[in-house]
Amino acid sequence: MDEILAEDGGSLMKTSMMMRVTCIVVLTAGMHAQVSQAAIINQLDSQGFDYKYEMTVQPNNQDLDGNAFDDWWDAGVPTVSGGFAANTAVDQIFRGDFTNSVWRGIANTAAADWTFEIRVAKTGGTQGTNGWFGIAQANLGESNSSVLWIKDDRVVFNASEYFVGTTFGDGTYNVFRIAHDAADNQLYAWVNGTLVNADLSTPIGGSNGSSFDNSTYIGDYSPSGFAGNYSIDYMRLHSSAVAPVPEPSLVAGAMVASGLGLAIVRRRRWIV
Repeated sequence: MDEILAEDGGSLMKTSMMMRVTCIVVLTAGMHAQVSQAAIINQLDSQGFDYKYEMTVQPNNQDLDGNAFDDWWDAGVPTVSGGFAANTAVDQIFRGDFTNSVWRGIANTAAADWTFEIRVAKTGGTQGTNGWFGIAQANLGESNSSVLWIKDDRVVFNASEYFVGTTFGDGTYNVFRIAHDAADNQLYAWVNGTLVNADLSTPIGGSNGSSFDNSTYIGDYSPSGFAGNYSIDYMRLHSSAVAPVPEPSLVAGAMVASGLGLAIVRRRRWIV
C-alpha cells in the first residue's frame, strides 16, 4: 500500500489513504498554433462566398455585384445548360478584363485580397500543351500574374507541378481554389481541399509578369496551349482571402500525423 508523510500543524501524521485520478486531456494546442500563425487564418466554405455562379444562368448575364453591368464579358463564353457550363468551341472563356467587371471591382489594387473557387471536369478530347483548362489572374498593378493549368495527370501552378500522376482528365469533377493574400504577389492554391503551398504562411508568387494585369481568364484562354472539352459546375468569388473548411476526415488525419489526439494521463493525488 502506498504511504506518504504529511505535515499538519507542525506534527507529522501517517496516512495510507490514496485516490487515483484518471484524466483525459484533449491536445489541440499544436493545431491551434498552426492556424494562429498562418498568413491566411480564416476559413470559409465557398457556399458563403460573395458572388456565386451556379450555372443555372449565364454568368455573363448576371450582375451579382449590383453595379448595373454584367459581371463577365458576353462574347465567346461557354454555354450554360442543365446546371453546367460547357465549351462548344475553342477559345471559350469567362473574362473579367473590362471596366465594371466583378473581377475589377475586387482585384482593384496589387494588395487586394480575394478567393476564387471552381468545380470543373474534363469531358472529352485531347489536351493541349498547357493542359485542358486554365485560370489566369492578376490584380491591378500586380508585379506578377498567376496561372493555374489543369492537365490530365497533374496541376501546374505558377510554373511548378503538383499532384503528378493524379488523374484529372477522366470526367470527374475537381475543385480548385486560389486565394490572394493582402499583399502583392502572395498566392495560395488548393486542389480538392489540399493545399499546394508548404503551409498557410508560405505564399507562392506568380511567374508571368504583367501578362494578365487587372484581369482574369477562366477556361481555354490560349488556343495554342489548351485543348479538350470541359464542364463547369460552379464558379465562386469572394472579396477576402480564405482557406477551405477541412473535411472531418482531413482534420482527424492531420491530428494523427501531428501526434495530436486523445492522451490519457494518470496521476496520483494524496488525500491527507
